Amino acid sequence: MSTSEPLTPPPDGFAPPSPDQLISQVPPGYPAYAAPTFAPSVAPAADAPYSSSCAQSQDLPTPVAPSTGVRWAVTKTVLLFATCVIVMQFLGSVVGIVLTFLNPAVMDVIRQSMTGGGPDVQAIMNDPSFQQALGPATLIGSIIGEALGICFFFILRGKKLLTTDITTTRPVGSRWGQLGAAVALVFAIQLVLSLINALIGLTGYDPSKVQSTLLDPVLSSVWGMLAAVFLLPFFEELIFRGAIMRHLLPYGVNFAIVTQAVLFGLWHLNLYQGIFAVPMGLILGFVAYRFSLKWSFALHALNNGFAVVMGLSWMPGWVAPTIMVAAALATAAVLILHRGRIKPFLASGAPPQQPMLAWAPPGEALPVSVQPSPFRLGWGSPGFIIVTALMLVVCCLMMTIA
Repeated sequence: MSTSEPLTPPPDGFAPPSPDQLISQVPPGYPAYAAPTFAPSVAPAADAPYSSSCAQSQDLPTPVAPSTGVRWAVTKTVLLFATCVIVMQFLGSVVGIVLTFLNPAVMDVIRQSMTGGGPDVQAIMNDPSFQQALGPATLIGSIIGEALGICFFFILRGKKLLTTDITTTRPVGSRWGQLGAAVALVFAIQLVLSLINALIGLTGYDPSKVQSTLLDPVLSSVWGMLAAVFLLPFFEELIFRGAIMRHLLPYGVNFAIVTQAVLFGLWHLNLYQGIFAVPMGLILGFVAYRFSLKWSFALHALNNGFAVVMGLSWMPGWVAPTIMVAAALATAAVLILHRGRIKPFLASGAPPQQPMLAWAPPGEALPVSVQPSPFRLGWGSPGFIIVTALMLVVCCLMMTIA
């Protein structure tokens, strides 16, 4: 129709759509978080855009910002996460210490030290009997702590935590290459971490010593190795790729995967492991979302098993570097060959940009605003900032125990 043609009047009974009808037309499959809700028909606040004009239209509802949903979801998640870490570490440590000192051999050492006028704590801790009892006790404490920590995440997921979060599966089909690329990327990241560790070691400081201090007691027995390879990864997958990621998925795939990866890094309570755990969490989150929690658990167990086996005294020193270098080369080849798919792949995980209702004076065009990023809304919440900052401080302080 040209501008010179007369406008055709609307048919009888025609009524323009209301703001509620316009805003309710959300993209298919988009989560409820992006659909704004409306308060009772009251005038906008005095400092709202076009408030003087809007005040004349008392029949129009005031839109409520939908940011409350994602902010509350993230705040609830990080508060539960912080509580879980405190319970896991505190109760786990208490159980480990109590079981260690209740060991008959350790009690004999304590009684012997008491005969000299008072217990020598350093001598007790250095005694072979204490070191031998510490490993199993620490393992039991860790298992009890993480098992109790999982209970808090039933608040987020309810019975889904032990049902659909575990059983939801997307068939691999012809996507075996993606799983292979994820495996290669895990070992490539280990190579990068090893190189960083070697460079820092030139200064005389060994950042990996804190990891050895924390894990050596657990890995001192066969049962500890099995728990580190299978049981603890199962708990962690259930918490991060199960409860946390599934709870945040309605607010965007990328947002859910990245947020749980950051929390997964802080979960380890030391900067050395956390640097590796964040990219590891990204890979595991991708695998859990694109395939299933079972595949992410398998990859997690493979990674822990590789670390345990490579740490055995009889393993040749050239095996681990060879595997990691080969994986790094394979990862580089995949990224080069499929570089054109990287940007569309990342864009596919972003939430749809849904228009939000905006106010305009009578006779003027209605401006359209776009929903803010869930990263900005969620990570900007006070709960997330406080918890992550405190956890980061703890991670840095833990590096001083080595």
